[in-house]
Amino acid sequence: MMLYIGIFAVIVVACVFISLMMMKKQKETAKKYEGESGIALAPGVKDELLSDEFSELRKQLNGAPIDAFTQCAYIATVGDKVASAAATAAKTVAWAAVGVKARYNERDNASYLVLSNNELHYVFFDEGEVRDHLVFDHETLLDARTAQITNSEKVTRMGSVMGLKPKKMHLDVNGNGLDIIYYGTVQRMPHGIISPGSGMFETQARLQLMGRLFLDRLYKKYPQLQN
Repeated sequence: MMLYIGIFAVIVVACVFISLMMMKKQKETAKKYEGESGIALAPGVKDELLSDEFSELRKQLNGAPIDAFTQCAYIATVGDKVASAAATAAKTVAWAAVGVKARYNERDNASYLVLSNNELHYVFFDEGEVRDHLVFDHETLLDARTAQITNSEKVTRMGSVMGLKPKKMHLDVNGNGLDIIYYGTVQRMPHGIISPGSGMFETQARLQLMGRLFLDRLYKKYPQLQN
């Protein structure tokens, strides 16, 4: 009996030691990307990510510059079909609700907001494939405003809200309201969640930095969206 207790104690101590070492490594890695020094590194990190794990975002922008990107909640309508207007020369896509106010919820896939000059792109990936790409122009964003996340959204979208620093903006598109919940961090790649491994903490820290860069760039262009 004492032998088993001793073995169990050794296993517990080993697990605690490993956990503490992993936490220490995570903090040390995150520290590299904190504060203004982290923001200074962000453009280079962004370009590396867009050339690798997030290359599909670059393809979607078709040569347009990408100032920053972050994760957001998937936009889906409930009720009547939302009509999509034709894209203009500025590649602006407008959504207009038909007879009903649009409601939104999230699927377990990857959605992003991409800031490109004065445009804001919404790109949704389903199983690694792009399913939706909407573009909101400068005039629409100038009129955008902050909005409160409702209690019903906290209940129905708790998986999105918890731990992701949620923000919410309200847009007026062709006279119809559109709400977008977005985050100050990135936790998913277009093809899925971050794979565990030796580079996991580095990847997490770099993706969190992308969220910070997005908020920094978005609020400089559209300060009325800053809480």
